[in-house]
Amino acid sequence: MKISPLCIVLACVSLSNCVTVQTHSLDEELYYKDDYKTHPCNRPCEDQAPPRLCRYKWVVENYWSLSKACLDCPFNQSDCFRPHCVSTDGVQRGIVSVNRMLPGPSIEVCVGDAIEVKVYNELVSAEGTAIHWHGLLQKGTPHMDGVNQITQCPILPRSSFTYRFKALEPGTHYWHGHAGMHRADGLFGAFVVRQPPSREPHRSLYDHDLSEHVILVNDWLKGMTLPGYLKHHHSDELTMPSQMLINGLGAYEEFKDGNRSVYTPRASFTVEGGKRYRFRVISNAVVVCPIQVSVKMCLHKDFLSFEIS
Repeated sequence: MKISPLCIVLACVSLSNCVTVQTHSLDEELYYKDDYKTHPCNRPCEDQAPPRLCRYKWVVENYWSLSKACLDCPFNQSDCFRPHCVSTDGVQRGIVSVNRMLPGPSIEVCVGDAIEVKVYNELVSAEGTAIHWHGLLQKGTPHMDGVNQITQCPILPRSSFTYRFKALEPGTHYWHGHAGMHRADGLFGAFVVRQPPSREPHRSLYDHDLSEHVILVNDWLKGMTLPGYLKHHHSDELTMPSQMLINGLGAYEEFKDGNRSVYTPRASFTVEGGKRYRFRVISNAVVVCPIQVSVKMCLHKDFLSFEIS
């Protein structure tokens, strides 16, 4: 009987030591950053204009689709576009996000700009992470390529890392997580590097090159990717995506509003008759099946322009 109180005290001391963790100070304002569409570096690119320093702060965290931030989505469609509302295809599931967005914030800059992205790892899953800049060759900055365990150690939980490099390759690129299944679970976004019209080989083919015409396509599972990956490789069942998302939007799950069926919103794009628009299409496909997009004319692939006869 005399031993029991001592055991209880020791257990409490041990638990106290386990939960006392030194963490970095994270500005709460980071969770309320916008999508950077109004970032000063997203501007018309001009000849002889000096390059700019483009800074971003990203919080990587585990998040939830159709969370309480969505209020009455999809019955009130405007609620589906509230800050922090990630509606995806209407199926509630865990995701990995930057700034509680899917896709994550776009980076849109001019060629030659210096990029600085401070990434905070707030994953409650206690995983390390890294961000790879797909299409950027990282000349002179190979250590900023973001390939986990090759060009850098992972960004540990409750810590941060700042990527610094120059955007030297004009074209349509994208960024994505490069650790575990993060890319498949939502850690990706567009990276567009524009150049002055005088240096753009196909500038005569379009009138407008707008941020809202960047299209990011990805395949999407009903749940977190890791269980699906394990089932696919260690059982007789194939794991195939239930949906394709366009700019994070899709309509799969049916909601009932009386006798009316309601779905989460699909992506839409606005154009004006008589005008010519450049659409930039990015694939974040994860499974082995390729994504086919049919268009009348392609101008470039990655940062390599096609010759148009």
